[in-house]
Amino acid sequence: SLFDGAPALPSAALRLDPSASWMFAYYPLRDPRELPGGSCDVTMTYASEDWMTRLVLGLGSAVHVLAPESLAQRVRVAAAA
Repeated sequence: SLFDGAPALPSAALRLDPSASWMFAYYPLRDPRELPGGSCDVTMTYASEDWMTRLVLGLGSAVHVLAPESLAQRVRVAAAA
């Protein structure tokens, strides 16, 4: 399932700005690693790349996709449109 990081589902590596820390209460974030300055790197499993793209776009500069590159590219293209 999304909440246990099922290997059949894709996962994204994300960098969350401190202003996006509320996401821990609402989304299945795993493997948090706090960074200097308060940002946090996490892993999030998702079912649909379209949905994940919309989520990241909706959060603006508070969330950055670190991997996979295909998702990061989709977000960049959609943001530029």
